Amino acid sequence: MIKIESYYVEEYHKSVPHVVKFSGGRSSGALLFSLLENGLLDADRGDVIVFNNTSAEHHKTYDFVMECKRRCESKYNIPFFLVEFQTYESCRNGTYDRFSTYKLVNNKPYSETNPNGYHSKGEIFEELISWQGYLPSLLSGRTCTKNMKMDTTVAFLNDWFAFKEFNVPVVRLGHFGESSRIDKNLLYEKHLRHGGSVPKEIYLEKKEYALNRHLFRSTQNFRDYTSVQIENKPLYTKKGIVEYCSLIGFRADEPLRLEKMKKRIDDKSNENISVAYLRDKNEHVYAPLVEYNVEQKDIKDFWDSREWDLGLPYDGSLGNCVYCFMKGATKLSSIQSNNDDITPENIDWWVRIEEKYQRDLKAEGREISTEENPFINFFGVGKKLSYSVIKEGSGLEANDDSLPCNCTD
Repeated sequence: MIKIESYYVEEYHKSVPHVVKFSGGRSSGALLFSLLENGLLDADRGDVIVFNNTSAEHHKTYDFVMECKRRCESKYNIPFFLVEFQTYESCRNGTYDRFSTYKLVNNKPYSETNPNGYHSKGEIFEELISWQGYLPSLLSGRTCTKNMKMDTTVAFLNDWFAFKEFNVPVVRLGHFGESSRIDKNLLYEKHLRHGGSVPKEIYLEKKEYALNRHLFRSTQNFRDYTSVQIENKPLYTKKGIVEYCSLIGFRADEPLRLEKMKKRIDDKSNENISVAYLRDKNEHVYAPLVEYNVEQKDIKDFWDSREWDLGLPYDGSLGNCVYCFMKGATKLSSIQSNNDDITPENIDWWVRIEEKYQRDLKAEGREISTEENPFINFFGVGKKLSYSVIKEGSGLEANDDSLPCNCTD
């Protein structure tokens, strides 16, 4: 057990709901079970665990997440929700378009007989990319983290704090038509009004996947996605707003992750606080593993003492999104693909997605510095590096930026 005791900056934080943002890795898993074993989570306070599924995780990550959910709910009676990014079709300002939200999913894989199951073949990741019309990249930013994790969590928590009573369903989103009501001509005109210059045929081709996803988000009830039955007790509020503590699994030997998040949160009140804590509006962000000086060797000791584990290498090569572009070309080229299915465990999936959704600056009529590489792909603009190059394994040393995967979700 990792001993975690009181770490609160202000005493009243003990009374506000606690949200454990569970990434599916060993560090966040060790944080979660240390909190549980030290009696620091309480369902009656409104505490909840959230896992944001990108659909691009390793299959062992999914096994680990489902085991964590089972143990968390059955032994400690704390609700653990699996949440996914989703778009739906609706009308705003007189025009039909697709808008983003979240969806609760259960602990079994998606199938025709289990339509509310979790996705694991890249469907959610591709829906995001198709919806926004371009790739997340070192140039355009980590839109994958923002949309599939950060914004999705906020949308979920808004409903969780408002409708925690299990008899109150989360409302349906989307129109009631049986087919799409989007006018593609109007959709393209909107693209042009916002300064876009992608040729219409290319633009609509990129949008096609998202346009063919689910038309609506069904009515959902929290009780259908957790085995925990919770009494609806009033949550702590200040000026009518629910405040909450977010608990994240950053370790003491990962200082860059905390620093990156501090830069994201522009709040002068954080400057003189020594503990691993950040204040962001009504969210109080704590990193208890940092505060208690827990490093990777401690995480390894934690899981070595358990009868169950993630089962992936400690070097992070297969953790989270398997072929995340932030891992660097050398690490990506060392990953052994699963060649049975074209899923995110297989580099061929990433090659296909990159080639389909990368921006062609030449086709857009933009100024380009090189005729050879007029693309904005996962690795930036005009780069010789791509997933095709990584798959071929040639010239990697010159192309590898060796970027650390310091995800700040």
